[in-house]
Amino acid sequence: MRSRAEANQWLLFAAMELEQPLWRITRNRSLYPEHQRQPTDIPIAGREFEDMAAVLERHMRGREFVVGERATVVDFVTAYTLDWAGEVGLLDGFPNLTEYAQRMYARPNAPMRIAQAFAALES
Repeated sequence: MRSRAEANQWLLFAAMELEQPLWRITRNRSLYPEHQRQPTDIPIAGREFEDMAAVLERHMRGREFVVGERATVVDFVTAYTLDWAGEVGLLDGFPNLTEYAQRMYARPNAPMRIAQAFAALES
C-alpha cells in the first residue's frame, strides 16, 4: 500500500510540477499562434521547473529508480519528462537527473528519445 501511495505521489509530481512548466514553455515558444505567445512566461516557467527538479534531484541521490527496486510506470513518465526538459535546455546542473534519464533510455526496450522520434517523423 505504501509503495502505491509513493508511486502516485511521484506520478503526480511529474505531471504537475515538472511537466506543467514544460508545456508552458512549449506553448509560448511554438504551439500558440505568434500573437498569443507570452515570451515573458518562458523564464518564469523555467525557474519553476528548476525549483521542482531540485526536489527530484535530491530524491534521486543514491537511487536507481524513483520508487522501489525496479523500473515502474513512474520511471517511464519521469524519464520522458526529463528528456523533454533536456530538449528545452533545463537539465544543466542536475547530474543525478541527467544520469537517471540516460540510464532509463539505455534500457533495451526503451522508446525513442524525443529528438529521435521527431527526426524519424521528418525522414
